[in-house]
Amino acid sequence: MRRSTRSLVIVTALALGACGFHLRGDVALAPGLQRVHVSSSDTGSPLKSNIEDALRRGGATIEVNPGEGVGEVKMTGVGVTTQVASVGGNARVNEFSMVYHVDLEVSDGAGKALLEKQPIEQHRNFTFDQTQAIGTGSVQDQIRREMERDMTAAIMRRIDAIQRRLAH
Repeated sequence: MRRSTRSLVIVTALALGACGFHLRGDVALAPGLQRVHVSSSDTGSPLKSNIEDALRRGGATIEVNPGEGVGEVKMTGVGVTTQVASVGGNARVNEFSMVYHVDLEVSDGAGKALLEKQPIEQHRNFTFDQTQAIGTGSVQDQIRREMERDMTAAIMRRIDAIQRRLAH
């Protein structure tokens, strides 16, 4: 049994490798982003530090201030809003929608735009149970943390795409 399990794992790994599948590694940075400054309109959000950490893992040096030879990842309009998604027959809210919005633009150390300003949005819906109202705040906090993690990944994919576009 052990041998067949091991064989199955090896065959699966070889098949995945043959079809081009590979685990996503750290981001490949464009040459103009080896030294980079990250700015965010929401200083209280962990998004800025998450992006800085991901860029460090990709080999970038994070600069405290923008300047000559320093690329910039600029995040404006950063915010999470909660909107009513549906109301029941009793005129009470049944579902909310959380929207995480970021306007992203990236420029290299010479000030050349590598990524023009573009919005990135994520949406999550959650139900609201009047009988469980006490737990709603913790559910929103958990959703917000998940959205921050997903937004970090979305931004890093855009930054990675810059290098891929420049390489071709």
